[in-house]
Amino acid sequence: MNSASWSEEKIWGFIAWLIPLVGGILVLVLKPDYRYARHWAYLSVSFFVVAIIASIVAYILSLIPFINILGLALGALFGVLLLVVWILGILKSLENVYWTPPIIYDLARRLGL
Repeated sequence: MNSASWSEEKIWGFIAWLIPLVGGILVLVLKPDYRYARHWAYLSVSFFVVAIIASIVAYILSLIPFINILGLALGALFGVLLLVVWILGILKSLENVYWTPPIIYDLARRLGL
């Protein structure tokens, strides 16, 4: 693979991760032959699913009396954790690394990575 196409593939991988779900879908539709970008696209969709599930769990816990403080704390913790994973993913996508974050990668494999 020449450096120009690898550079383009890396940029598409970056776009896929930078904009969870939308970026991933764009890459899967526009550049399905780019293996590296497809890897990040599936991770992006999986990251979005994990973020939604974490938000729903935190919201449900915040509705339960006497546990609502725990739900709010977990929601804040999930938010910070997802932000850190998102930033790490941005850096990894630009480093030409096939990164495999534990829960997100497992879900991506089930989606078809």
